[in-house]
Amino acid sequence: MDHNNIHQLTAHLFRENSGKMAAVLARLFGLGQMDRVQDIIQDTFETALSKWRFSGVPDNPSGWLMQVAKNKAVNMLKKENRIQSFSPSAYLDHSDTGFEASIDMLFSPGEIRDGQLRLLFTCCHPGLSPKNQIIITLHILCGFGIPEIANALLMHEEAVKKALSRSKATLRKLDRILQAPVVTLSGERIKTVQTVLYLMFNEGYKTTRSTEAIDHDLCFEAIRLARLLDGKNSETNALLSLMFFDLSRFPARTDGHEEWLTLEEQDRSRWNRVFIEEGYHYLDRATQCRILTRFHIEAIIASLHCSARTFEETNWERIAYLYRQLELLEPSSPLVALNRIIAESYLPGPDSIQALDKLATDPALKRSFLIPAARGDIYRRKGELKKARKAFEHALKIAVSPADKRFLSRKMRQCESL
Repeated sequence: MDHNNIHQLTAHLFRENSGKMAAVLARLFGLGQMDRVQDIIQDTFETALSKWRFSGVPDNPSGWLMQVAKNKAVNMLKKENRIQSFSPSAYLDHSDTGFEASIDMLFSPGEIRDGQLRLLFTCCHPGLSPKNQIIITLHILCGFGIPEIANALLMHEEAVKKALSRSKATLRKLDRILQAPVVTLSGERIKTVQTVLYLMFNEGYKTTRSTEAIDHDLCFEAIRLARLLDGKNSETNALLSLMFFDLSRFPARTDGHEEWLTLEEQDRSRWNRVFIEEGYHYLDRATQCRILTRFHIEAIIASLHCSARTFEETNWERIAYLYRQLELLEPSSPLVALNRIIAESYLPGPDSIQALDKLATDPALKRSFLIPAARGDIYRRKGELKKARKAFEHALKIAVSPADKRFLSRKMRQCESL
């Protein structure tokens, strides 16, 4: 396997295993030493990159990584015990035999699963503000860097750095909470975890800076974590429904050059029918009660796209109505307003360009290419190609993702050839 393939594999394995490692290591070292935990995780993957180039990838790379992380943790804990008084966690024994056995127990599949849930809900502790709960969880358990968090939450990177610093300081005060017999699963904590997993999936659905347009591993990891939550929770089922409907379109969302294809351009025969059925399964479970949340509405919108046999058959009137209902639930979300305007642009009557111009004054979208890109598409459909090209050109100047830049460049060329 060449170096590029090894890099791709380790990136895939990082998404799949870094959260599991963080959950176990946090129980070993405590929340007060999360920087050390992340150092061990980083060192583990650097070791893999170094060794696999020469010795090849092991048959069970995930197991290999977990074993290396465990060895590094054991060596560090033993060193700590030799040079200073070390207070082991509630799961560790002072004797060498008990110590090793306890470590092995924490790295068992059942304990890893339990550890991830504990860390998820601990990061959503009420001692942190709701936004900081999301930021610290995305960073520690989901492996998000500062640019990805800033993109997900429409924040400046410097503000994310400060929030992470404050959140880590708060977690240090909760150092022993992971050893508690029970982690309180309050309704508010569950909602925050759901939001984190929603943002995690969205980053995979459309990457911020990666050369690849879609991070499949991140999306599947978000689904896996969502399935760890209470299977009877209506909002969790709605979130899973939304994820599976979106996942079903992945095979058709890009061409062979990692360029985005719009819903209008996609070959719907390539949509994954198994995932669509899974989406309906969870939507049915989600609608068994009278609760209506943002995830319910978004899942229904996604189902309408999946049920349309052709782009022309899309029920834009129903979709626009649902986005208006979503705006009532999320009145401060400019992205919801943007999606509503785009849906209405396919209907007779409303002046969508004027609505976009008004929305463009929202501070959260001033640095985003989404509004000029939407403006370009509306002008294109109107046949005003010079205005469309100018709008796409503006969007291209402020786009960050390589996939977005390739898409916008293609749209500009199309305006010249039509």
